[in-house]
Amino acid sequence: MIVCKQCGHHNEDNDTFCGSCGKFLEWSGERVAVAEPEPRAPAVEAEPEPEPARLGLFDRVKHAVGLEETAPNPATAAGPSDAPLPPPAPMAARSSPTAAAAPAATPIAPAVPLRTVPVNSSAYAPTNAAEPVLAGVASPLPSAAPTAASPSLNSDEPLSRRPTSVAPAIARPRTGPRTMEQPTRRHPGDLICGQCGEGNDPTRHFCRRCGSELAEAVVIALPWYRRLLNRVFPGRKREAGWRPKRVGAPNVTGMFMRVVRLAIVALLLVGLLAFVLVPPFHNLVVTKVTNGFTALRKTVHPNFDPVYPVAASATSSTPAHPAKLAIDRTLGTYWAASAADKAPVLVLQFSGPVDLAEIGFTSGASGTSPNDAFLGQPRPHLVHLVFSNRYTTDISLSDKDAAQFNTIDAKQVTSVEIHVMSVYAPVGPAPSAVTVTEVEFKTKD
Repeated sequence: MIVCKQCGHHNEDNDTFCGSCGKFLEWSGERVAVAEPEPRAPAVEAEPEPEPARLGLFDRVKHAVGLEETAPNPATAAGPSDAPLPPPAPMAARSSPTAAAAPAATPIAPAVPLRTVPVNSSAYAPTNAAEPVLAGVASPLPSAAPTAASPSLNSDEPLSRRPTSVAPAIARPRTGPRTMEQPTRRHPGDLICGQCGEGNDPTRHFCRRCGSELAEAVVIALPWYRRLLNRVFPGRKREAGWRPKRVGAPNVTGMFMRVVRLAIVALLLVGLLAFVLVPPFHNLVVTKVTNGFTALRKTVHPNFDPVYPVAASATSSTPAHPAKLAIDRTLGTYWAASAADKAPVLVLQFSGPVDLAEIGFTSGASGTSPNDAFLGQPRPHLVHLVFSNRYTTDISLSDKDAAQFNTIDAKQVTSVEIHVMSVYAPVGPAPSAVTVTEVEFKTKD
């Protein structure tokens, strides 16, 4: 985890820029890691340093006066000409603190150990061989630091180094053109950076890879099935610190609604599989849907098509005006019932079962003779309709010479009986009981 020092936002280990403030994490970030405790090594007891030898008062006085007894040099005792001088001692031996001697002229403070520097007999040999050579000459310690030619007294310690003023180089991001690597993540719901194409969490404001602002970033759309499941089973948003626990009675209504939703989804899946895999079910569904759509269209925006009867008969008619003239689709002819018929009936036949939606009457006589005047013949006023499917209805007609259509609802009929119950009286005596110029039918499509 990398913590931004600018805003304190927690970023992932592979993020380059802060997701909250957009700062470059190489400069303003601090990587936080939980270090595992290292096993403790067994403590090594340091060897106790030897205590410096304490000189007595008598020894210090003898050393100050110069009356110390020195051991004779075996090389000088034998004589300079009898035995060769010993080889020069190494520098480490000359600087060893074992052979110590203090300067004679310098007073020594009490309780302070003295160190002497041994003198090589060959290096400091006198010109006159007859003079005696002391084994060692006490000399004060040099105050200057050891040079490169003479190593430190303790060779285990590293040499000191003077601090330099050169600051360490800071790795800066490259500003020139470079080849972008492929995005490392693309999850549904991520914000896609428009500069490098990297996927970012929806809570970020800056790209985790290049630091660009994500104000206009594109969100990866979820698949359709995920969106459908999210709508059917919406996720519940919990507050911070929520813990699952039951308080009071269980939520029976919520459990029931969940079971209902699951049942509906299961039925839809089963129906979809049956529609695809079972042909009879497929045909049944198509037929039902088509009929339902047709019925809805007929109700909202119907189309009326004419339907023509194929045969006509009546209880009575005059010789010049038979019943078939009422369905010949000609306005110059008409059906006229006999004057003696008190309850005339006109029967019309169809070629097959039809669904009738409207029926139209054109009343009166429409001929050219003086007796064919509209007001000279009786016109139907109240008619009673009886269909072959036992559907009946009554219609009241207006006294006019134009077609009058009335709505009916007769399904799958093959014939219809038109009973004339009352008529509009003619002007003067009439040669017929009722006259009808044309009878028309329409069906919805």
